[in-house]
Amino acid sequence: MKLVVIVLNNTEHLEDLLTAFLEIGVSGSTVIDSVGMGRILSHDVPIFAGLRSTFPGTSPVNKTILTVTSDELCRSAQHLSRNQSGQQDHPHRDLGRTH
Repeated sequence: MKLVVIVLNNTEHLEDLLTAFLEIGVSGSTVIDSVGMGRILSHDVPIFAGLRSTFPGTSPVNKTILTVTSDELCRSAQHLSRNQSGQQDHPHRDLGRTH
């Protein structure tokens, strides 16, 4: 079993990604609203306010998707998340990891 963690910056792809997960057999996931460290530092910590320009175009809220799958479904879910989120064109935009 593997834990798949996806931090989705482009949240407009969330519904399509979850629907595609169902189609490949991923039957359950947890979706959490999340905020990146850079955003918190640049907006909430005055000494780091100058960092705002370092993170142009970042979303104020991300969606973090957690799911536990078999090894086979893990590979499919990773591939699917890259394709559904547009990550193949912008690999830094969304982050997916397994453990």
